[in-house]
Amino acid sequence: MSSKQQILLLTPGFNDFSIEHDLLLPTPYELVVVTDETNILSYVSNPLVVAIITIHTLITSNTISCMSLSCRVITRLGVGFDIIDVKACRQRNITVCYVPDYGTNEVADHAVALLFAAHRRLSVYHRSIVDHQIWNHEIAGTDLHSLNTLNLGVIGMGRIGTSFATKMRPFVKQIFSYDPFVPSSCTSIDEIFDQCDIISLHVPLTSTNHHLISTDAFNRMKKRPIFINVSRGGLVDTKALIQALQNEQISYAALDVLENEPEIDAELIKLDRIQLTPH
Repeated sequence: MSSKQQILLLTPGFNDFSIEHDLLLPTPYELVVVTDETNILSYVSNPLVVAIITIHTLITSNTISCMSLSCRVITRLGVGFDIIDVKACRQRNITVCYVPDYGTNEVADHAVALLFAAHRRLSVYHRSIVDHQIWNHEIAGTDLHSLNTLNLGVIGMGRIGTSFATKMRPFVKQIFSYDPFVPSSCTSIDEIFDQCDIISLHVPLTSTNHHLISTDAFNRMKKRPIFINVSRGGLVDTKALIQALQNEQISYAALDVLENEPEIDAELIKLDRIQLTPH
């Protein structure tokens, strides 16, 4: 058995680790890939473990309490710390890192794809043809307008939000942006709600912005916008979203993340004007 210090990679969801193994070969470290999420605690308690890499696996206070004292670093292979108990890490003097530019273009591209699909009501047409054999372009309603006549609102102007806005600039009438932490065109989120026909969410989930998009937020949206979320499910109150769709406060929802995924609210999937994809 190897006596090298270990870097754990938790339930990665892919199978080729040749690059990682080659990089670590001349070092005193080895990569250990953990595919069994039910057995993680037995791995993290190993005194040979000095670092942990996670993509989607939650690092809770219980996980951290079981870790060997030799583990000094936890890295999120992605953007944001919402799956790591940062407070518990701080108490153990464990450094927490993330990859700020991970998937920037890919997520921005996906948001663009969702926007185009939502704008042209592609899922509505697909369901009408596949489920009901109805070939009728009027099935999506009369609220289809040229994209270049519509205002796009971008909430969150970090790397992904900025990339998304840049990609969409040639296609829409005007872009409104709101971010309390960086320069943006709007001084309040209400300007987005007032002016925009399409609203796209690009912010990290923190303890202070859970359910940022709530019943109150949907009530303040003036133009029955298309709503897009490729950030985090917890930013949106699912019950409020369902009600907003049912009441036609928003015209369509395109979601790459859900609040309680992989569980899906039964009422949500009954709705026609919705597009769901796995983050």
